[in-house]
Amino acid sequence: MKAEDNKEQNKPIRKEGAIAYMARNSIATNLLMLLLLVGGLFTMYNIQKEVFPEFQLDFVDVSVAYPGASPAEVEQGVLQPVEEAVRGVQGIKEIVSEASEGSGEISIELVAGAERMQVFQDIDQAINRIRTFPDDIERPEVRLQSRQRDVLQIGLYGDADVWTLREVAERLRTRLLSNSEITQVELGNVPEFETSVEIPRRTLQKYNLTLGQVAAIIQQSSNDVPAGAIQTQSGEILLRMQERKQWAKEFGNITIVSSEDGAKVTLNDIATITDGFEETGFHGQFNQQNYVELRIFRIGNQSPLDIADITQEIMADFQLPPGINYRTDSNRAADYRERLTLLTENGLLAILIVLVILTLFLEYRLAFWVMMGMIVSFIGGIILLPLIGVSVNMISMFGFLVVLGIVVDDAIVVGENVYEYRQKGLSPIDAAIAGAKDVSLPVIFSIITTIIAFVPLLFMPGETGKFWQPLPAVVIVILAVSLLEALFILPSHLGHLKKTRKKINGFLN
Repeated sequence: MKAEDNKEQNKPIRKEGAIAYMARNSIATNLLMLLLLVGGLFTMYNIQKEVFPEFQLDFVDVSVAYPGASPAEVEQGVLQPVEEAVRGVQGIKEIVSEASEGSGEISIELVAGAERMQVFQDIDQAINRIRTFPDDIERPEVRLQSRQRDVLQIGLYGDADVWTLREVAERLRTRLLSNSEITQVELGNVPEFETSVEIPRRTLQKYNLTLGQVAAIIQQSSNDVPAGAIQTQSGEILLRMQERKQWAKEFGNITIVSSEDGAKVTLNDIATITDGFEETGFHGQFNQQNYVELRIFRIGNQSPLDIADITQEIMADFQLPPGINYRTDSNRAADYRERLTLLTENGLLAILIVLVILTLFLEYRLAFWVMMGMIVSFIGGIILLPLIGVSVNMISMFGFLVVLGIVVDDAIVVGENVYEYRQKGLSPIDAAIAGAKDVSLPVIFSIITTIIAFVPLLFMPGETGKFWQPLPAVVIVILAVSLLEALFILPSHLGHLKKTRKKINGFLN
């Protein structure tokens, strides 16, 4: 056994190659490590943070309102013409139509990989060219489906009518939007405002009017109209007639009929005008009390944690009228915070376990650099995430948890092999080069094998694939960076350790 050990010890070490070059050049390896650490920390604070991945779906929705029509009439007059018009558009995979009383919905699924915006524009143009629609339909709405989840849902409820709750919710929404960190707040469980105008038939006959004529007069009298510009010495002055009306008392002053002698008949004189809500809206209730919901969204680079903290501060300061209370129905930011805390605690625990075990069975300096390899791999991998369109979300953080138990293996294998060569009497730099080269192929193939196992998840089709795509992306990136660290950074650090004296029985170096 001693002869074999001496023979292996005297075997010449191959000192060429990338591993040997990086092992000798501590400046290059330290710069690379600092680049990964500093760049990763910078990216960590600037990367997009969201609760769940936001993505656009390969669907185009078409909705057409046909008031008073039966489902059969909607199918014949709306759905069939739309289907025929868009059937020839390239990039469409499937068309699903649904007719209901007074409206029709068409869901158009696009071919995976198709240019979404181009197909959307082609569908919109094809529908606009239809000339066989019934006269009573409203303008078709064509829109691309997108998946956007709110961060918080706050509900206002109490012993008050829906109108009062809606006004309080509007004031709260304005207060929330006044903060620069919140840019989108939507109201839910409450119908939209509506001003209704009711005119008796006898009144219409008395003034020789029709409902269509009155509607046209109201429309013409409630629009803002540009009136050109005036050039002055101080600059150009834009003229605009602000005639837009929103409430019943404003509509009541519209002149419907006027005579040559100056007599006028206003809308108030012939109609009953009331402010209310759309009949098709849904009125929410909580504990048998009226209920209005506010949904707060994250937009752009906004952080869900910041939005949640700001919202709580605003709610604590906002004065609600007596009898009206609020409750938090959904707080996705809290789920995000729990997942982030879980990832942080598990990461710190894994680093501590590696440090303690390797210190007990090998040596503390080797354990330290293996631990640093884990830190460099995780932090350095964050640099690449924005480049591949991955944010920090619930799915990507789950990917970090998955790879946590894998990423340390290659560093331990390399570190233990270098330690073995040092035990045999080689100098630190020769032991680092020999130990890293000795296990380079097994380490590379083990990492590649794991990466290949996650690659198919990148190509999952449909909504499920887009939702889970951050998971394999994070695993692949972190494994690639850990391989770089184990073969090109760790050997340099282990190769420049000072050789220590052997202790009793050779248990530790």
